[in-house]
Amino acid sequence: MDKFAVPKENIVWLIAGLCVMVLGYLLLLGGGADSPEVFSYALFSFTRMYVAPLLILAGFVMEIVVLLRRTPIRLFKKNKEEI
Repeated sequence: MDKFAVPKENIVWLIAGLCVMVLGYLLLLGGGADSPEVFSYALFSFTRMYVAPLLILAGFVMEIVVLLRRTPIRLFKKNKEEI
């Protein structure tokens, strides 16, 4: 039972993708007005309209790519002598 569906190296990438999505959702928080009669332009800030949705989308793409890859994703290649 030591065979997982996702390689162990890719678990780190799954957690990183989840963190990117959570960061995007956190950037969407706040900006509402205290009173319903007062309009707040903070709802249409650059961070809310462009950055946060792109981070959420990037997180989902990251998760899908990591889950569909069978080979581990490594940032640095190991030499054959080190293995």
